[in-house]
Amino acid sequence: MISGEEASLVANWVVTHPAAAEQWPINHLVRRLTTIFSDGIVDDNERGELAEILTSIVGGTAGVILGEDASTNLPFDAPPPELRWDGSIFVFTGKFAFGTRADCQRRVVSRGATCAANITTETDYLIIGTFGSRDWIHTSFGRKIQKAVEYRTSGVPLSIVAEDYWVWCVDGAV
Repeated sequence: MISGEEASLVANWVVTHPAAAEQWPINHLVRRLTTIFSDGIVDDNERGELAEILTSIVGGTAGVILGEDASTNLPFDAPPPELRWDGSIFVFTGKFAFGTRADCQRRVVSRGATCAANITTETDYLIIGTFGSRDWIHTSFGRKIQKAVEYRTSGVPLSIVAEDYWVWCVDGAV
């Protein structure tokens, strides 16, 4: 159980920091917190997810704010591609500000795409979550990135996209 005080704390922070609450990734974090707190119960899965998200944001320091732990030095397509939905295959890796990986997958499926768990030569897009790590190559989701880069280098038309651009596209900007 959470107290009304805890939920009020988040709500008050949003009211007193409106500019920050509208910026990526805080805007999606606020939505997730609102969802988590909506039933007045924070279960163990939600608690674990919340702990991971908050740890990723601060990394014990101001890592994301300083750009140290954000997935910014990754092999993203530049410029990012126009995302096609119908018939496209998406793979997600990393931790997402948007929501859980299942939330992300539901969003692309609702637009006519399909999702896969692993990178193949049929994959159209690899979406990398905002909460990455400088040491991505040493993590399990780093293997998906590595495989995508290998395929892309060998001529497979696979795009590697950052979560913030993907969110911009699925939220209707593109």
